Amino acid sequence: MNNYNLIMRLQAKMQDPRFAERFNRIASELNSIPGVQQEVLRIAQIDDEKRREKAISRLPDRVKQLVREIVSLLND
Repeated sequence: MNNYNLIMRLQAKMQDPRFAERFNRIASELNSIPGVQQEVLRIAQIDDEKRREKAISRLPDRVKQLVREIVSLLND
């Protein structure tokens, strides 16, 4: 998924208050962890599941959990 598609999907899903609340909570927690924001954005754009999982595996445990939640939210 390219940047444009990612932003369009996120904007559409943010219309749902439950999605928006969950996404904002996760994003806030991620933003409080130094240096992780750019890496998470890069991982969110990986289409290949194997490559995405490999990239996620290099992250700290809490970040892994949060990234999986974001990917899950976006793919629902």
